[in-house]
Amino acid sequence: MQDPMPQAPRTGSNLAAATFRKYKADLHRWLVKRLRSPEAADDIAQEVFSRAVRVENVEYVRKPLSYLFGIAFHVISEYQIREEQDRIITYDSSVVDQLDQHPSMVVQDEFADRLNLQRQIEAVLAELPAQYRTVLLLCKRDGMTYEEAAEASGLSVHTVEKYLVRAKAMVMAKTWDR
Repeated sequence: MQDPMPQAPRTGSNLAAATFRKYKADLHRWLVKRLRSPEAADDIAQEVFSRAVRVENVEYVRKPLSYLFGIAFHVISEYQIREEQDRIITYDSSVVDQLDQHPSMVVQDEFADRLNLQRQIEAVLAELPAQYRTVLLLCKRDGMTYEEAAEASGLSVHTVEKYLVRAKAMVMAKTWDR
């Protein structure tokens, strides 16, 4: 996709203003989809703009849209790291005492979690096309190389690679939807 700017901005603030005018809606949609929160998307967009304003050598920015989304990607990463660090971990000593007195409760909970995870995996795998599922299981579950999976499935190595990428993408898409 071409990324032409109407005029060549000479400063970071001009670059940021021109780029934001042109791509603000696209950036906001992408941020909301990625963060699942319009408020967080607004905050991130503001930070992206403030970083774009601070660009000193705008002549190096050949594709402003790509540059803007690159900044956004880094800001999102930093935001998610901060979110993880800010989460409060609570410790309930009565629960720990109860589990200490009844250790079978822990085993039951772990078993239930594993069973639930196994059911989810089976459901996602069942939705994949048969050849994608076969290639995914051969490579990931059985630890086969692409060559070994190609030989076992009767497909070419290139096809195995292609099916594996598609299967992973479908699994990721289905896991996000759940």
